Amino acid sequence: MGDFWTVTQQERERGRVVVEGQRLDDHTRCTVVVVHELGGSWAWYPHGFGKFGVRLPKAEAVRMAHKIIEDAG
Repeated sequence: MGDFWTVTQQERERGRVVVEGQRLDDHTRCTVVVVHELGGSWAWYPHGFGKFGVRLPKAEAVRMAHKIIEDAG
């Protein structure tokens, strides 16, 4: 775990990041795909593409990133 890599982006994307994590319910590994969309939003796919996803407006994605960085230190 802890590895991340950039995957080839699609036409509607500015970029994307893929990380591996661990599910809380059964502790199996899972892939989290985060897509930076052209409109500025961020789409999170906690179990890979084709499954449940969450779109965050830019302001919320930035707020979340700042909190993660702040609490990591």
